[in-house]
Formats: sequence, C-alpha cells, structure tokens
Amino acid sequence: MGFLYPVGEVTLTEKNLELSGTIVLFDRDLGVSIFQNYKGYNNLLDDAEWLLERTPQKSRGFIIRPVRKCQKCGVWIGEYDHRGNQINRQEMLFGSNAEIYCAIIGNLARKRFSEKKLIEKFNLENLRKTIESSIIRDFKYYICPPTRFYHSCTQVEKIYNLLVQKYGKGKKVPYSEIAKEIENANPCEDVIVCPLMVSNLFERVLNLNDALKIRKLGELRFKASDNIEIA
Repeated sequence: MGFLYPVGEVTLTEKNLELSGTIVLFDRDLGVSIFQNYKGYNNLLDDAEWLLERTPQKSRGFIIRPVRKCQKCGVWIGEYDHRGNQINRQEMLFGSNAEIYCAIIGNLARKRFSEKKLIEKFNLENLRKTIESSIIRDFKYYICPPTRFYHSCTQVEKIYNLLVQKYGKGKKVPYSEIAKEIENANPCEDVIVCPLMVSNLFERVLNLNDALKIRKLGELRFKASDNIEIA
C-alpha cells in the first residue's frame, strides 16, 4: 500500500514512526549513493533536505529511507530536482515488497551486505518491478549510466542478434546500414540520452561495439571503405 503526499499537506513525522539511519540517494547523474549511520533531526523532510544541501553535484532524483511503524516496515520516498534542495513529492509505502528493501538496507547496516551488493539490488528495473511508486515510475536518467549500458541494456543483445540474422557473421556491411539498424531499435524509456541514439552515426556503432566486446557477445570489425564485418 502506498500514499502520495504533496509536500506540506501531510506531516510525516508521525508518532511511533521510527526512521532508519541509512539513506539511499538515487540521482540522475550521480547514480546511487548510500549514507549510513545518519544522525539528523528525526524528521523525514528536514533530514532529506539537509542531505541535499550537502550534495552539490546532484541533478534530480529521489531518496529512499526505511521507516517502521507499529512493527510494520516500509519505505519513504522523496523526489527532488535541480532547482533547489527541497523535496517536491513524497510517498510512504508499506507492504511485502517495501519490507524486502527494508531488509536489504538492514543487512547493509549489520554488515551482512556490501554497498556494491545493495547498489546491484537498487537498480531502476528492480525498483519499478517491485514497488508501486509514481516517483520511481516517473524517474529518467539523463545519460544512461555506463554500468547499465555496458552490462544490462537489453537492446545491445537484441540489435546484435538482428544484425546476425539479417546479414550473417563474416559479412561486410556499410557502417551506415548498421547505424540505421541501431536507430530502428525501440528507444529506452528510462533515459533521455541513449548511447545507441546519439546523432553521430559512427559513434552509435562504436558504442554498440564497445558493449558487445565487454559482454563478449561478438564484435563489429571496421574494414576498409567504411565497411564493418559482423563477428
């Protein structure tokens, strides 16, 4: 169950609401940042905005903080943008899926999880699949994070398979044709600037090739006369 509150309409510093000392910041440019052992004002808004004031490199994103009320675990989510250090929207979510993320953050605090493991769990795809949050649903990266693009972008493998099926391995194809095939792929809904959709056609091919080689799926080998061999 979740509730979306305009800031100022509802005070979320309710009685018997316990706040976790671990805060996760999900920023469009910075990625995921974790703040542990946080000692603030014991007020969700004040604590979040104090943290934003001290994170000058931020752009826009949201903050997740576990809460507990009447033995129920939940998460508070606060949205911010580039215009200042204020929370624009906030949600309080309880239920089994919210409890999962409470447990993950709790395991980090108890040293059962590493920060790297937590960041893997707190990726945008997992959050969208498991938490009914309009703040998370509306969030977009500006530039696709390198880790996401090189290791988990689903379009990379789809485009490569399409190229192999259409042209075959070992065939030489003009790089402009490869770029057009990339352009025909469905754009990602989670980012504004996708490495596969940049205006420079040559750069699109280079970005795809880098991702293919990192994943060891294949390779686009540049040949003479602006041709590419699909390997």
